[in-house]
Amino acid sequence: MQYQNPDIESSFQKNDIGRTLYDLVLKEKPKIIIEWGTLYGYSTVAMAMALDELGSGHIVGYDLFEDYKYKHSTMEQTQANIDRYGVSKYVTLKKGDFDIWIQNPEPFDLLHVDISNKGDTIALLYDAVKDRVATGATVIFEGGAPGERDEIEWMKKYGLKKISDSGVPYKVIDERFPSLSQLI
Repeated sequence: MQYQNPDIESSFQKNDIGRTLYDLVLKEKPKIIIEWGTLYGYSTVAMAMALDELGSGHIVGYDLFEDYKYKHSTMEQTQANIDRYGVSKYVTLKKGDFDIWIQNPEPFDLLHVDISNKGDTIALLYDAVKDRVATGATVIFEGGAPGERDEIEWMKKYGLKKISDSGVPYKVIDERFPSLSQLI
């Protein structure tokens, strides 16, 4: 399947960060992708399009869905978006809690985390998966570019630690808002 910017509500949609995700999957050729924070399925669909082009691989997409008290989707809404793009065979959606999962992460080749990320989230993530990164797994997350992303309203309102101040080694792989970064 050729890539097309998914017409699915997401902070990634405006700047077509789906293309960055798609290209990364083509480059890395992961067999197992774990995604935390599917929302309406934009990034899930972008990565699944690449799996379809590769002809193999699978995404397990986790979210709290209606249990998240802020902006959320339902599993049914997200699944409908995945179905609309014809990539359902590459995706399994599950309800789950990142704080529980991170205590004993399941195997993955590529991990994408987009769960209202803040500095503390990224530090927790790094501590839990740094050994896997050292052995070749790819871990990417929403945010990380200095400036605009760390200054969004909810980060300032709640006095949250900036991702850029997390002390975690990472590189920004797409600077366009809201940005995408990779643990190193």
